[in-house]
Amino acid sequence: MTTVQVNYQQLFEDEMDEVTKQLMSLPPHYFDLPEETKRFVEELVDLGYRRAIEDVLDPEVLADTAALSGEMGTQLYNFANMLESFLSAQNNGKET
Repeated sequence: MTTVQVNYQQLFEDEMDEVTKQLMSLPPHYFDLPEETKRFVEELVDLGYRRAIEDVLDPEVLADTAALSGEMGTQLYNFANMLESFLSAQNNGKET
């Protein structure tokens, strides 16, 4: 599994709403946070990331996607064969 590098500083300073930081009496800069608060922020981000990945990679959704992909592949294969037959018939008609 690929490890993702998360820039906690960027998320805290650029993405977190300033009003939220003010309401929680947090400093505006990540490195001004106490170590316990940094750890809390990092854990929340990591948990949110993991949850998002789990939701996206839901086994039921993946199974449905795999089944649909297989069906679409079969339909495309049949369509390609139909077109090939049509083109062959067209080319045979021109030769006579």
